[in-house]
Amino acid sequence: MVSVGISGMGSYVPPKVLTNDDIAKIVDTSDEWITSRIGIKERRVVEEDVCTSDLAFLASERALEDAGIKAEDVDMIVLATSSPDVPMSSTAGILQGKLGAVNAGAFDLAAVCTGYVYALDVGAKYAADPNYENVLVVGAEVYSKILNWEDRTTCVFFGDGAGAAVVSECDEGKGILASYLKADGRGAEVIEIPAGGTKRPISHEAINEGLQYFHMDGKAVWDFAIVALPEAVRAVLARCGRTLDDVDMVISHQSNINIISTGMEALGLPMEKTYTNLQRYGNMAGASIPVALHEAVQEGKIKSGDLVVLAGYGGGLAWGANAMIW
Repeated sequence: MVSVGISGMGSYVPPKVLTNDDIAKIVDTSDEWITSRIGIKERRVVEEDVCTSDLAFLASERALEDAGIKAEDVDMIVLATSSPDVPMSSTAGILQGKLGAVNAGAFDLAAVCTGYVYALDVGAKYAADPNYENVLVVGAEVYSKILNWEDRTTCVFFGDGAGAAVVSECDEGKGILASYLKADGRGAEVIEIPAGGTKRPISHEAINEGLQYFHMDGKAVWDFAIVALPEAVRAVLARCGRTLDDVDMVISHQSNINIISTGMEALGLPMEKTYTNLQRYGNMAGASIPVALHEAVQEGKIKSGDLVVLAGYGGGLAWGANAMIW
């Protein structure tokens, strides 16, 4: 089977910074509480006239440039998001139009914080098909517009951003080795936006109850995540015949520094073998993994030949991992 991997990457975060002290002026919280419980110091948020496809466009342009290709060279776009521009049409289709990727198909993938792990697996399967040469895999989110900024149990966590990668054929012995994808829909209500779909359409009553906003059961998320993260890493390594001793870098979903450290401890891996940027950006949901991966590469934390594991977990419930040789 042909080897496929990431041939170019790009990321983008909006310039506007929202610090913990800024949030403490809105809800009853503090910099000390957020830093100690979550690990976030600040996050980026968009201006009023900016949407998810705008961030996806800027990250994608950078990824195409890094890969040395043009928009018309893209054959498929897979966009992971849980904060789309509109319920219909797809944000991927909107991105395709903005890029001028006239030869590409495009669709959204909804797996919340595990979205990029799922999307990269799907993108790799397209790239391995001789009919698709270059696949653009994007994770983009604008959570600042789906949060209730009066709810301190959710608004402190999230930030806006986008990351993108071009996936195409690569040298044998490199690229994506395996993926492990799981879901448990019995936990669908742990992380959700209750209103706005066919189960509960938007109504005056729903809006009065705040059901158009993001909701999360924080305790349930913690209990799930500290198990899902190490499970996904072990499982994907087993699928490609590698061990924890072989791992050079784990890029976790950037949810909470304590979840990441607990997961790394469960794996018996030092924190030096992971990369975090949630201190600066908060939890960017489906964008967190590609942005962290891109920055880790830019900072020289990941080198050619390294075994890298991407691990996601979150709403769905969904969790999973990709293993690759960089």
